[in-house]
Amino acid sequence: MGTIAITGVAGGIGTATRAALEAAGHQVIGIDLRGPEVVADLATTGGRRVMTRDVEDMCGGALDGLVVAAGIMGDDGAAIVSVNYFGAIATLESLRPLLAHGTNPSVVVVGSNSVTTHPGYPLDIAEWCLAHDETKARQGAAEAETSGAYAASKLALTLWARRQATTHDWIGEQIRLNVIAPGFIDTPLTDGSWEFVSSLGEVYPMPMGRAGRPEEVAGLIRYLLSEEAAYFCGALLTMDGGTEAALRPDAWPRPIGH
Repeated sequence: MGTIAITGVAGGIGTATRAALEAAGHQVIGIDLRGPEVVADLATTGGRRVMTRDVEDMCGGALDGLVVAAGIMGDDGAAIVSVNYFGAIATLESLRPLLAHGTNPSVVVVGSNSVTTHPGYPLDIAEWCLAHDETKARQGAAEAETSGAYAASKLALTLWARRQATTHDWIGEQIRLNVIAPGFIDTPLTDGSWEFVSSLGEVYPMPMGRAGRPEEVAGLIRYLLSEEAAYFCGALLTMDGGTEAALRPDAWPRPIGH
């Protein structure tokens, strides 16, 4: 069994993923603001350094898996991009050398279906993120509507991961990197918002008529980390009860050039 690090381990998806992986016999190194093995604030440069140092100490120089699940919503757009994008990228980049020494290393990034279902969010925030300009990204997000800042941060993270997945640094080192895009999942992050979301009708359809469960997301993550998923590289897997398919049934797949 392997050693797997999880950011955002105290959240709903992180907690369920930890339980699923430990039940399968894996050792989990949890990273969050409170309670786990590694306490670190990924919104800050100092917190990112603490995370890297402590994970390296605990794993003995080799990681077999990584789940990047830390993410926030709320009223602070600047904090959203710092955690959801810059904290995530710092995690991926700083822990990659440890994964290169792991056995069958696999990484799952938790994105969001909002990147394809949220209308009209500010793409310039995502562009500043991808340009590694945290100052401008934070400024833009602070001025934006926070749900749009959230979607932009997850778009940037998804694009970064898909671009990197096929490079020498990742699959060239036999590290699989994939992204999942959950929809509305019943977690503390979404607590109290089901009634509003389920009332949106055609704006945000819910064909299955219910929220997703953290355990369902954890099952997908566990599979992607396993050797059974060894041919996944750079995939983006939407898991949202049919929302995106209802909104954009003909958007893709499309042939190259169309």
